[in-house]
Amino acid sequence: MITERTLKKWRADALHIRETLDQVHEEPRKMDLWEPSVRALSDYVLRMTQVLLDQHLLRKEKKQ
Repeated sequence: MITERTLKKWRADALHIRETLDQVHEEPRKMDLWEPSVRALSDYVLRMTQVLLDQHLLRKEKKQ
């Protein structure tokens, strides 16, 4: 099972990637090829980690 700590790290990494992509638009020609796929992957990681973190919270609620 994936731990809550790991999910939070993955989420933080995905957010960092999105912030970096937003800052690097100063050289748009170099990013045209790979930026959409990296952004899509980052968005996917954010969505999936949110779902899994929600499941962790629900599991904690049931135990208490």
